This record gives sequence, C-alpha cells and structure tokens, in this order.
Amino acid sequence: MSYQRPGTEPFMYSPKACVSCQQYAHLGFDEDKHCPFQRHSGLQAKPTRTPYGQCSRHGVQVFATQICNAHAPDPHIECFDVSNRPEPRVAIQEGMVL
Repeated sequence: MSYQRPGTEPFMYSPKACVSCQQYAHLGFDEDKHCPFQRHSGLQAKPTRTPYGQCSRHGVQVFATQICNAHAPDPHIECFDVSNRPEPRVAIQEGMVL
C-alpha cells in the first residue's frame, strides 16, 4: 500500500486537446498527413499515424490532437496549451453562445 499525503491527488501533464478530455474514448490509430509526432531516430521514417477516438459530446470520431471549445479535462490531468491541427478528422459545428 502506498502512502499519500492528505489533500494531494495524482496528476499527469497532457495537451489541452481531445486526448485529455473526459468526452474522448480512444479507438485506435489512423493515417494522418498532419501527424504531429517526431521520429525517435534517423533510421525511422516520420510517423504518419495519429491516435483517434469517439467524442461523446459531438458524436463524431476525432483525432486525439484536435481542439474544441467544449474541452472538459479530467480532474487528475494538468493541461498545457497547444496549437490546433490544420484539419480535423471530421468537421464539427459547435453551437454559438447566445
């Protein structure tokens, strides 16, 4: 059993994108011409596959690296800002605030 000080909760760092949202459910990896990941050595080709999943808020499949205005971060994750992708997996029409 591990001891934890009262009042502290575990957390991790993640980009403020779909991957850190409570409404995202991971499904797999898919080909992506805008894959943001770096290769680990000079012997490998540039990665071309990006994680994707289902967004329960919008009801569409999204790349894990997409950003929307309905981001709901998990309370155990500390998010950092990143720039958005040039193209989404599926275009999302977000409602306007009245």
